[in-house]
Amino acid sequence: MRTLNSLFLLLFCFCITLGCQKQPEVKEEIVEDNTSVDIDSLSQEELDHFQHIFDSTFTKLQKTRRFNGVVLGAKNKQIVYKKAFGYRDVRRRTKLEEDDIFQLASVSKQFTASAILMLEQDSLLSVNDSINKFFPDFPYPGITIKMLLDHRSGLPNYIYLMDRKLKDKHTPIGNQLCIDYMYEHKPGKYGSPDGRFKYSNSGYMLLASIVEKVSGYPFPTFLKERIFTPLQMDSTFTFDPVKVQQDNIPFGHTGRGRKFEEYMLDGVLGDKSVYSNVEDLFKWHKALLGDSILSVESKEKAFTFHSPKRKSKYNYGFGWRLFKPSDGTKVVYHGGWWRGYSTLFVHYPESEAFLIILTNRVNHSYVNTNHVFDALEIPEFRRR
Repeated sequence: MRTLNSLFLLLFCFCITLGCQKQPEVKEEIVEDNTSVDIDSLSQEELDHFQHIFDSTFTKLQKTRRFNGVVLGAKNKQIVYKKAFGYRDVRRRTKLEEDDIFQLASVSKQFTASAILMLEQDSLLSVNDSINKFFPDFPYPGITIKMLLDHRSGLPNYIYLMDRKLKDKHTPIGNQLCIDYMYEHKPGKYGSPDGRFKYSNSGYMLLASIVEKVSGYPFPTFLKERIFTPLQMDSTFTFDPVKVQQDNIPFGHTGRGRKFEEYMLDGVLGDKSVYSNVEDLFKWHKALLGDSILSVESKEKAFTFHSPKRKSKYNYGFGWRLFKPSDGTKVVYHGGWWRGYSTLFVHYPESEAFLIILTNRVNHSYVNTNHVFDALEIPEFRRR
């Protein structure tokens, strides 16, 4: 958790850099707020400063700590920085390209949560519905969709169950087999429904299957037709054993540069296994500033702190982690890791700042950036 928080603080500081000019009070419908600073009003000196901060930080990390990935920063719906560092294939030294497609790992969860909220907008379900409505005789009673969304279901992790029970570790399986095994083996709960926060991949795997049951479409089809195609996210898709062989999809690597092999759980959807690039995620960020996909009410639910029993600056909404800095604003973010891919997504609605980092080599190099805090003159965060 300390690593995640430190990494988030770096991302937050980058967002502060991109939105360093004080913003007027944000209207309820952000996309209509015409008072935000236009990118053209930033001086060349300021833009050069952004470039210097990003370049000096990530170039040094690539050289000294083997940072390997693609970075994009944006302000006011316009990209101010995009660059690739390192390799698609570390051993063969095949260079990464800026538009390469990465496994998003847990950043995928925000698309699953959005699909659920869209179905609620369509009056086809409610987040207060019991999951027994969709899975009769499910062996863990008392759980609602909302508890799956905010990680308070108490469900055990299906990943550990399947890893123990399946001998074939390479042939992709789907969600239904995982659900069947939960019915059959009933592994012990991690907690009581609506109890303490306990991050749950099982909850989001179940949510993807609920989307299928309610909509009548396969989960990949729903995301494509309702989110990816309308937003022209043409490089974004869910796991497909053929598509993931494309040359522009980098291999996931260990810290020492060894490739991860194909794994049986790559094909399980909802908690991970959306693939995308930085440009498409920038389009998603812009959509979140408006209401073409999620209504104002849905975003309010998604971006609300769901921790009435414990006060904290850090919390979880529906598919997003949330942070409330001392100035009272709200930062929406998420990180993820899956078999060599590390993903970091920060959406800052008040200043329309955005930062995405997609990597394909295990390392935590970008937490060691104290000079970034010095350059940005944010002592509050240096002391944390």
